[in-house]
Amino acid sequence: MSKLSRIEFKATPSERKRLDIEAAAQGMTRQELIRERVLMATPETPIFKADVRAIDRAVQAVSRQHVGLPRHALEPIVCTVICSLVADSERGGISN
Repeated sequence: MSKLSRIEFKATPSERKRLDIEAAAQGMTRQELIRERVLMATPETPIFKADVRAIDRAVQAVSRQHVGLPRHALEPIVCTVICSLVADSERGGISN
């Protein structure tokens, strides 16, 4: 089994008791209940797919936010970012 990292959060005594009751009702520990709920509520890493116009749309969006930057300067930066997102998505997400 891989080593697990500890994640903490604060809960009131009544919240803790509620989690204990819910976990017992499902036949699991509080830790298992919380882990299951957090991971079930968190979507998988999205698959990033760029269509033919993705770079153009991204360059236009950046141009609106950063007025005055020439398009020819933005295109290689935006293209690099999009290509990186696609590559990370194909590998299953951003590595640590």
